[in-house]
Amino acid sequence: MNKILKISKLLFFLTFLYSCGVGEALQGKKRSDQGDEFLIDKKNPLVLPPDFDKLPKPGEASIKSTQDIKSDQLNIENLLKKSKIEDDTSSSEQSTSIESSILKKIK
Repeated sequence: MNKILKISKLLFFLTFLYSCGVGEALQGKKRSDQGDEFLIDKKNPLVLPPDFDKLPKPGEASIKSTQDIKSDQLNIENLLKKSKIEDDTSSSEQSTSIESSILKKIK
């Protein structure tokens, strides 16, 4: 019985060492998953875009752009006013229709 217990302990210890990779280290094998992380990919150098000179400089604004901005703001304000008017009329129509249906059911 003592012999079986010693053999089982020895087998357990050997399987534990093998699972940790001690067997590969003793054989002198190199791991294949190392080394890729240190390779560097070469990148192309940075290049200016072809129409770089045509881009506006910071702080410069043309007269047309400010006029366009003002007209866009006016258009947005007009649209908002129209939508508020439409919302008010539709909500009042809905409330009158609901009121009339309730009054009909009461009578």
